[in-house]
Amino acid sequence: MQRTSAVLRRSRAALASVGVMAALLTTDAAAQQAVSRLKGRVVSEKGEPIANATVHVEAFYGYAAGTFDGQRTFTATTDKSGSWNVLGIKSGVWLFEVSAPGFLPETVGLPIRLLTTVSQMQAGMAFDWQLILKPIPMPNSERGQVLLNASEAVGGGHADQMRELLARVPADADAEYLAGAGRIALMGRDRDLANTLFRRALERDPSSYRAALGIATCFLLGRDFDSASKVFDAARNRTHDKDEIKFITIALTDLATIKVR
Repeated sequence: MQRTSAVLRRSRAALASVGVMAALLTTDAAAQQAVSRLKGRVVSEKGEPIANATVHVEAFYGYAAGTFDGQRTFTATTDKSGSWNVLGIKSGVWLFEVSAPGFLPETVGLPIRLLTTVSQMQAGMAFDWQLILKPIPMPNSERGQVLLNASEAVGGGHADQMRELLARVPADADAEYLAGAGRIALMGRDRDLANTLFRRALERDPSSYRAALGIATCFLLGRDFDSASKVFDAARNRTHDKDEIKFITIALTDLATIKVR
């Protein structure tokens, strides 16, 4: 009788252990497959809403910077308050791009780990922060026309034309102009050209926030997460904007989870 009871106790313990393991595996799988709604706004540097801006979102890598599984691209349009939202964001490395008439494109790559940035809401999973991006006006000059044409070339799928136009960037261009050209190159998926332009911008103005953020994005998309962390931190130190500080701080937290895997 005692022997039978011992066998039963061992069986129950084994079943409990299997149950715990299954629960852990299910939780981990759910974390990797969770999807969420990310909200954001597009505003001017003065905080004025920019309506009818196009927000393009694209996944480069998946959970823990591995292979991405799911819908990779989304597009949204801002409303009169400059607000936009995308439903379907999953853990991974994403590139966010904003295009609006009269403004230079705005781009930023961000690592997103749903385990640390998402809270459970009544309507489903939703981020507890918003991505607020602030494009600057397109230069109203002949030089600005070069960037406008390059941006339109990207929109038309003419990457070679974009490169030809950006090759005309003047040697004495200021940091904002060079960083704007770098963001256009990123939109054209020419990371090497973008990195060169961002570095030129930083040489022109070592305090340039957009140049540092652009270089950090290039490192992130190139899977150099250690360098991305260092330059994201440098970008954070170059801005006093609380919205920019917030999303960079979250990015640094999420990058740390990638580095240990």
